[in-house]
Parts: sequence; structure tokens; C-alpha cells
Amino acid sequence: MRFQELLDGVETSAVMGDAEVTGVEYDSRQVHPGDVFVAMRGEVSDGNRYIDQAVAAGAVAVVTDSASEGPRSGVAWAQVAQGRRALARLSANWLGHPAEQIAITGITGTNGKSTTAFLLDSILAAAKRKSALLGTIEYRVAGTRLPAQHTTPESLELNRILADAVSEGATEAVMEVSSHAMAQERVYGVPFDVAIFTNLTRDHLDFHHTFEEYFAAKAKLFDGIGTEPPRVAVINRDDEYGRQLLS
Repeated sequence: MRFQELLDGVETSAVMGDAEVTGVEYDSRQVHPGDVFVAMRGEVSDGNRYIDQAVAAGAVAVVTDSASEGPRSGVAWAQVAQGRRALARLSANWLGHPAEQIAITGITGTNGKSTTAFLLDSILAAAKRKSALLGTIEYRVAGTRLPAQHTTPESLELNRILADAVSEGATEAVMEVSSHAMAQERVYGVPFDVAIFTNLTRDHLDFHHTFEEYFAAKAKLFDGIGTEPPRVAVINRDDEYGRQLLS
């Protein structure tokens, strides 16, 4: 695939050059020759600091969310405002939009996400439906268990897992969707068929700073994150914030 073809749907402010691409990566330590390196600001470090390292490792194109970074010689280049959104679009484009080929249920809330996810996954298994499970405890694709690095993986890993699930014949995916993931747009562009809200209690304020920000992050799942809202919403009306979602 060509770099400029891979940029389809990515909001860019500048694009220079083109190249044949063999992969997408956002961790400079994992870059292989032919990759596009997505340099974006993170919680701990700024990927833009590692552009030269990625180019030295063989990256043929760079997508950056830093206006202060200039193009490198011999490397295709794209400037974006939202690095995480760009990564999500690039990942989906590269892997053939796997999220559009599988019915996805997303579960959010402070408590009960894992229990709900495992219950739904067991129902699907009893119905002889091949499925994928992504959550705090583990990721699972068609019965194969994988270690969970985050409750909700980064968009590149998410698309890889969904692509594997589709290739294994899975028709459903059940995933926990954390407030961190929505704030960091890890599920940007994912078309959820069903969205479930369990409850909301005071937690994660070290990340969200205020309870209002925390609730707003959870609510994003029901509005659609870079895509249409879910077709079905299942909301706990016994919870005060569930009632707010319904109002």
C-alpha cells in the first residue's frame, strides 16, 4: 500500500512525498524497514523525540502531531493535529477495517465491566458463536488467550486483534472500554453495535482530574467516537449517571 493511500480519512495539514508501506508502528523500538512511524505525544513521553531513531530503523514515512518537527530527507511526511486519531485511522486502513467486519459490544463503567464481558462471552460460547474478548483480565481470540497490557488496547493493537478475530471466523467481539481509552481515543472510529453502561463511582481522578471529566469520557461511548453512535444502548437506570445518559 502507498503512504498517501494509507492516509485516507486522516485529517492532515500537510503531506509531502510518497512511499510503499509495509506496516504501521508508533513505538520507535518496534519499527521495521518499510514502516510508517506515527509520532505522537503520550502520557509519559513524546514520540516525536524518536523520529530520527525510527527513520534510522527503516521507517519510510512519518506522521507527526508536532508542528515544530520538520520533514526528514528521503522520508514521506504528514502533519496532523491529532496523533491518536491518525494512528486509529491508519491502523484501520492498513488492516482492512476489521472493526467493520465484526459485531462489537463495548462495556464501560467503574465497576462490573469484566464480569459483564465474561458473562456475554460465555453466552456467545454457549450459542456456538466464535468471538473475541478484550478486557482487564485477558484478551481472547477464538479461544486463544493473550496477555492484556491495558483494559482497552491502543488502536493499533486493537485493530490487530480484531483482524486476527475476523481471520479466525469470529463474528462477535466483547470488549471493556475504559475511560482512559476513550479520553486517549484508542477506540476512535470503532463502530460499536452495542454499548453498555454499568455504573459510575469516584475513581481514576488522578487521570481525569474532575468527576465531570470522568463522566464525559464514559459518555463518549454512547455518542460515537469518530463514527456513528451504537445501534443499541444498555444503561443501568439505577445509577444516577445512567439516568443522566438517558435524559
